[in-house]
Amino acid sequence: MRSKRIAALLLAAVTALGLCGCGNEKAEKTESADMTIRPVDFTQEEAALTELLGLEMGNYRIYDFQLGENSGVQSLCLTAYELADNGWRDIAMEVQPVSEASGRVALTFGRMTDGVKTAVQSASGTSSNFFTPVPEDDVSAMACATSMLTSSAAIVADQEIPLAIQIVTAKGQINSYDVQYFGMPREYAKHGYEHVYAITVMFSQKPSDELVRAAAPGIPQEPSAQPSPGA
Repeated sequence: MRSKRIAALLLAAVTALGLCGCGNEKAEKTESADMTIRPVDFTQEEAALTELLGLEMGNYRIYDFQLGENSGVQSLCLTAYELADNGWRDIAMEVQPVSEASGRVALTFGRMTDGVKTAVQSASGTSSNFFTPVPEDDVSAMACATSMLTSSAAIVADQEIPLAIQIVTAKGQINSYDVQYFGMPREYAKHGYEHVYAITVMFSQKPSDELVRAAAPGIPQEPSAQPSPGA
């Protein structure tokens, strides 16, 4: 347990270095800069620090986001889902105000059923949350396959961007898909996997308190009517 706490503190230091190092560069961008979220590109200093400290970066997923000065974005929402009845059911949500044009989002997990830590960092500070999906069955012997957002994605206000999808199953074969298949939950449901989890981020023009009031955890989303790309 102590080693996990130390690793978390060290990761926070690495993330802070990135914010300090890129703050001036991002401040120089024009207001018409693209709104994007992308996997962090560690500086040489950050990479050297993680190597020196022996951090296992395979369990850490860190993303830079850039909003632009006039984006109208007021809040950020991280949501975790589980596949249920051909749709996504909310199991955890973190909402916080956003007042800066740039920052970082971090996800820390191995097998999601062992727990997931989410964190958001900007110039005004850092917030974090921890949740653990609690399946009714024993998943300790099940295999898992994880898909992550691995390239830059455009941010559109009030639209979810899938960051991670993980399949946990006892089946011998796992068909893992790109995270963009989040919009097609039937593609996962047709394989009969015991558990499928997803984590998304949304940058909203609504204030954080309004998002919290409007949230309806536990209600499955309607599956996409779009035909499966594999059909």
